[in-house]
Amino acid sequence: MNYNNQNSKTVLLPHKRTQTVLNTLSKRYLTKWPFFLIAIIVGAAFAYTYIKYARNVYEVKATLVIKDKDKIDNDKTDLQELDLANPAKKVEIEVEVLKSRKLVSKVINDLNLGATYQIVGNEKGRSLYKNTPILYKSIGKATPGGYQFNVNIIDTGTFQIIQKDGEKSRESFNKIFKSENGLAVILSTANIKQFIRSTINVSVQDTDDIINHFEDVYETRLLDKQQPIIELSIHDENADLGKDFLNDIIAEYDRSNIDEKNKLTENTLAFIDKRLDSLSGQLTNVEKNIEGYKSSRGITDISSESNVDLQSMQSNDTKLNDVNVQLRIIDGIEKYINSPGNNNVPATIGIEDKGLADLVDELTKLHLERTRLLATTPETNYLFEPIKAQIQLTIAAIKEKVKNIKVSLSNVKSGLQSVNSNVESSIKGLPGEERGYISIKRQQGIKEGLYTYLLQKREQVALSYASTLTDVSLIDNAYLNAIIWPKKPLIFFLSIMIAIIITAVIIFINEMITNITDNADEIEAIIDRPILSELVDSKTTTPIVVLDPLQKIIAQQFRALRTNLLYLQDNKNLARTILISSGKSGEGKSFVASNLGISIATSGRKTVIIDFDLHKPNIGNTFNIEEEQPGITDFINGKVAVEKIISTSKIIDNLFIITSGQSVSNPSELIENPQLDVLMGLLKDKFDDIILDTPPLRLVTDSYILSKYADISLYIVRRGITKKSELSFVNKLYSEERLPKLNVIFNGTTKALDNVGY
Repeated sequence: MNYNNQNSKTVLLPHKRTQTVLNTLSKRYLTKWPFFLIAIIVGAAFAYTYIKYARNVYEVKATLVIKDKDKIDNDKTDLQELDLANPAKKVEIEVEVLKSRKLVSKVINDLNLGATYQIVGNEKGRSLYKNTPILYKSIGKATPGGYQFNVNIIDTGTFQIIQKDGEKSRESFNKIFKSENGLAVILSTANIKQFIRSTINVSVQDTDDIINHFEDVYETRLLDKQQPIIELSIHDENADLGKDFLNDIIAEYDRSNIDEKNKLTENTLAFIDKRLDSLSGQLTNVEKNIEGYKSSRGITDISSESNVDLQSMQSNDTKLNDVNVQLRIIDGIEKYINSPGNNNVPATIGIEDKGLADLVDELTKLHLERTRLLATTPETNYLFEPIKAQIQLTIAAIKEKVKNIKVSLSNVKSGLQSVNSNVESSIKGLPGEERGYISIKRQQGIKEGLYTYLLQKREQVALSYASTLTDVSLIDNAYLNAIIWPKKPLIFFLSIMIAIIITAVIIFINEMITNITDNADEIEAIIDRPILSELVDSKTTTPIVVLDPLQKIIAQQFRALRTNLLYLQDNKNLARTILISSGKSGEGKSFVASNLGISIATSGRKTVIIDFDLHKPNIGNTFNIEEEQPGITDFINGKVAVEKIISTSKIIDNLFIITSGQSVSNPSELIENPQLDVLMGLLKDKFDDIILDTPPLRLVTDSYILSKYADISLYIVRRGITKKSELSFVNKLYSEERLPKLNVIFNGTTKALDNVGY
């Protein structure tokens, strides 16, 4: 260790300062290891208790695959005309639909999850769920908000309700009664006999609260964007409930898909049935007209020429009627795409252009998906962007298709009408009765052809309705995946870490409040100078320790201090005066003065210890000097000569003691007496080392007065006694050079052999 003289100042580099602070922190807490050991034990005990009584939380999963039409229908060449590089993935929308509040609400109602049931006194409060002996159901509109009550089961037919405020009422199972939440009924289940004379706690939850709860614990996610596979998962304390919830979610979602598809088919069937009803009446009227016409005129047959013209007109009219039907359907489609918000989906039955029919179906599905997504997601969400883009592109493609088809159908219609005109001209040459008959027969043919056509289409639609399949394929039914809580290693780790952190915080706060110096690094961090020596806490009440064979460590430390003092002495041939002081009493300055004096004397140097603490002298008692022995005050007051105040130590040769002498009322003024100069001059001639035990610097100024005689100054800081705020005062002493060659002695350290020289 390098000890600088008083005019040299030690400056710590930034990295050294950081290292000092870190060392300070580590030593601050390492010395408190018993507290941390207790904290670890307490933390482990808490973790064990928590795990023992904590409720298990299970993770339940299920997996399903969505048939993505964008990937399956590769043969739809008309859809390819849209030229969509990245079409909206239906499966991404279905991920959101599967978590919709509407779907969750249906499952909650299906599984009767609006109320939970627990046996009163059950240590873990597990929900009975499937084993519950009762079921609570609200009748009509329930009052918003949740509430709790107890049900004491008396027998299989009656029970007692115990409200939260203690009010009791006797009711019967399966009969309506008035509750805090409105009219309700409590049903008994097959498990009722097992719970007779038991008390069940019923917790009725608000609908929105229960939906919000399941939205928090229920998750849906797309496993792979390239594959339409969706994973459903739920975290719950009841594994059976989790399985039922996921299975019912899938079932409800499946039913919802089928219902939507059936709705489209039903719309088409309704359109066809309406047309068939109309045609049936018209066809009946036409047939009656034919029958009446033939009866009134006695017509049994018509000429072959008339038959040819009639057949030609009927065939032509059938084609013309088909064209007119397609044009009406085209007009309906055109009206649909030009009317935003129109929910009346047009029927595409009868359209021969498969590309147009597919485009209309695709547009309808896109609108349905958009509507379903709106139920769970705001329209500003990014998921709507691909849907909106595809809707616009599909509408544009439909418009182009409709335009081309209308032109084509109009041309066909004109041609057919021209043929009809020619046939009608030919018919005009026939006799009047034949012309009338052909006209009526022609109407019959038109109605029959259209009626037969619609019947065929209705059968096709009915078959598709009967064979409607869902787009959902189940990969895995709901299964228990893992127990996600409590995680034993994590809980033990967190509990122990929290206990350690709390202990460290308490120690830190305690030190902030007490403000006591605890280790050498704290001293060096504040005063920016190395400590001259550290003295271990001797754990003894004996003031003299350097000669005690049981105190070898501290004896060696005093020898090291004796050696270190040699480096501070400029002229080793002259007598050396060492001033020892501290901030307040109790920090060990007299202890250091006594033992340092003995250590120096054992090296062969003639040493004298002077007790200059005239306010509270202690050196005389340490060396068993009689109270009547004259001392400093007696010499200064001229009562005795210098030889009379010097006492020989009874402990070791070469060591002499000068006590404080008789008590005086003005000690500070006394040491400013010129006689003290005379005394110090005489002592320098007689001794090699003079040790001045001075009063505390923070209490009186005597040490400053005596510093003019000192060659070296030692300031005592004691662990657990000296406050950290005092270290700033020591630093000030350094900077102002109030004491010559000031150095710090750290007394009472717990380190055994730090700074010990051999």
